[in-house]
Amino acid sequence: MRRKDFSGKDGDVQIVLSTAPVGQVGIVDAQGYPRVAPLNFVWHGGKVYFHGAMAGEKFSYFKNAECKVAFSADLPYSSIPSYWIAEKYACPATIFFKSVHIKGKGSVVEDAREKAEALQKLMEKYQPEGGFAPITPDDPLYQKPLAETAVFRIDPEQTEVKSKFAQNRPAEVRRALIAKLEERDRGMDRATADEIRKTLGVSGVSG
Repeated sequence: MRRKDFSGKDGDVQIVLSTAPVGQVGIVDAQGYPRVAPLNFVWHGGKVYFHGAMAGEKFSYFKNAECKVAFSADLPYSSIPSYWIAEKYACPATIFFKSVHIKGKGSVVEDAREKAEALQKLMEKYQPEGGFAPITPDDPLYQKPLAETAVFRIDPEQTEVKSKFAQNRPAEVRRALIAKLEERDRGMDRATADEIRKTLGVSGVSG
């Protein structure tokens, strides 16, 4: 990462990948163009899983024994209007975020139990209230869907974390942003204020 001041912490990998609702997988298509596809995913056992059709571009790509992929996910926090930092200058407008970027090996999961476990974890992420029969390869309810659904896995080889919370701004600007966020108190503002507070080496969270 060029901007080392925006480098995140290892703990942010779990926070982002267990919370971000949508990820993006990057592959190279048959014409040699990079292609990025948004998708639902789950982070489980240190791997990324998602599901799809047992045919098509992603399936063909992931079936390749030498499959190399990129994967990204991000968590947006608060938007920062430019006038909080400069009276008329537009450029400081931004949105703070945490993100994870993975380079790794892609594959199609063949083991029925691993497929079922990955799909169960996907359901637990996107439907945490339950209301469905647990997904197991032994349940007749799921045997046909498991056979007809592709489950893809990404094994990380390189992981990069980026965290942008005004680390490049002077301490007095960061303190002013904390005050403005807590005054506005909308959406992720208090969580954002807490993240900025961490860049100042201040423990504790806003009330």
